[in-house]
Amino acid sequence: MTSLAERAHVAAAFIRHNNVISLHGPYRGEEHARTAVRLAAALGLDLDQITTTPDWLRRRTTPGEPVMATAICPDTGENYTFLARSPIHDDEPFELLGPCPECRGTVPLAEIRHLADLGSHLARPPLTAEEIRIDTLPDTFARDEGHTCTCTYGEAL
Repeated sequence: MTSLAERAHVAAAFIRHNNVISLHGPYRGEEHARTAVRLAAALGLDLDQITTTPDWLRRRTTPGEPVMATAICPDTGENYTFLARSPIHDDEPFELLGPCPECRGTVPLAEIRHLADLGSHLARPPLTAEEIRIDTLPDTFARDEGHTCTCTYGEAL
């Protein structure tokens, strides 16, 4: 196991390196790198188990454009997709993305701040259109751009 100082050094080097090589420019590169570092730390994963991409669906032109992050379980190979809606704010939770129970669009299903939040979400049965309770979902669920235009759960955007 590596020391805390070594892991901190790796995280800092990862961010510096991504600022230089990012296809999205240094600011977006830093947002992607910091998102990867935050998610890896929250889930107890290595940085090579996190990938990030711009979120073209929820795109905006203001600073802190949303970042999609995919975490890959090292044991099962299972993928979990997260959204950092405002990656410039380190204190905001990630949103776990999954299928809407009605339209099957990819929408936020849970707010994740740490591994236990993901565990609590996974311990519940999958959402169905008949059993959905809006009050248990993130505030962004109903207004998310991932819903289809005919979905009764999504607001008219």
